[in-house]
Amino acid sequence: MLEVSDMHCKIGAHEILADVSFSVSTGEVAAIIGGSGAGKTTIIRALCGLQKISNGRISIDSHEPKRGDYGLVPQGCCLFEHMTALQNVSYAPMAVLKFSRKKAGEVARKMLAKFGLEGKMAAYPSGLSGGQKQRVAIARTLVMNPKVLLFDEPTSALDPEMTSDVIATISDIAANGMPTLLVTHDLATARKVSHRIFFLEHGKIIENRKTAEFFSNPHTERAKSFLKNSAYID
Repeated sequence: MLEVSDMHCKIGAHEILADVSFSVSTGEVAAIIGGSGAGKTTIIRALCGLQKISNGRISIDSHEPKRGDYGLVPQGCCLFEHMTALQNVSYAPMAVLKFSRKKAGEVARKMLAKFGLEGKMAAYPSGLSGGQKQRVAIARTLVMNPKVLLFDEPTSALDPEMTSDVIATISDIAANGMPTLLVTHDLATARKVSHRIFFLEHGKIIENRKTAEFFSNPHTERAKSFLKNSAYID
């Protein structure tokens, strides 16, 4: 379980996050939504150590997180364009975990096969569809055995069919016990894949609700207005 208590984050005198507290249980998918500039991406950057926090406590399974406990799938996949899918997935095990090329290749092949990419291992990113790139990026993250999976806009720029594919992949990962937290502007994705919604406004979580409850009956006027003015497909 991922637990965050009283997390604050400042840039200069400006407070980006204020008193952010939440938990994501084993096998649960939680989605962070909210307007532009609300601080959504800052939360996952803070969890990964990419953004310093000024106060608060973060724990995974009641222990202080260590390097490698988080797996981040960034927006846009960020694959190495000069590497094949297999090379993209096997690179970190060699560079960080010091696996031999043979061992890294073995674990990378198994992970890519798990995501239905057996026939794409020798393909470069330019030869992959958007959904395939996203699955390679997920495989590259999971091959490092993180305890918590983080997504930043996982369905950004994907067509509906590819989006459904990625949603199914995220759901499968969570079903195997991985606590998963995602930032998304795509409310249809949030509604379909998440168990819980964290609605963020001005760096604060103003609603922490089960997904169905949030979409059917938001409590705050801000959330009601946000949903009313946001177009999404069920």
